[in-house]
Amino acid sequence: MDHYQIPWSFYFQFNQDKQVMHIYLSNLFKTREAIPNNYYVLSYEDVEKFLHKYDMRKLNYFFDKKITNTFDMVLKVKDFTRKKGYINLHALCYIDQGIMHCVSIDVMEVIKIKKMLDKHILDNDVHLDIRNQEYEFKEIKNNQIDALEEHLFDLIYKKYTN
Repeated sequence: MDHYQIPWSFYFQFNQDKQVMHIYLSNLFKTREAIPNNYYVLSYEDVEKFLHKYDMRKLNYFFDKKITNTFDMVLKVKDFTRKKGYINLHALCYIDQGIMHCVSIDVMEVIKIKKMLDKHILDNDVHLDIRNQEYEFKEIKNNQIDALEEHLFDLIYKKYTN
């Protein structure tokens, strides 16, 4: 079985009740965007500045719908360093005990993964790994990581297959 390490951008937790977002940046994303810290805590006002205005509505929508399965959404986050423009990300999420947990992956990385998977079109023994040595995702239960990895696989084929 072939394994592909997923180059995720950041993991975040959004607590709608406390109106707070915790963001854990991957080393790759931190280096690429020249960001000084690995971890940030954003207030609701900061989250509104960080996310595109329609994406803030998406976060609230999923809480309002009381979604229990894994789900995904495309998010636009403000560019961390250039202060102009947005970075497009796929967020793979689930909600547990009032907290939304999401692993975000740059849209361009998802497209690269799709191209790599296309090489294995006849070989179903491919696994996408979100876990890595850099960050253990202690906040996410193992069965949820497996569900997020499976959801990413489904998302790639649903969204990027003609």
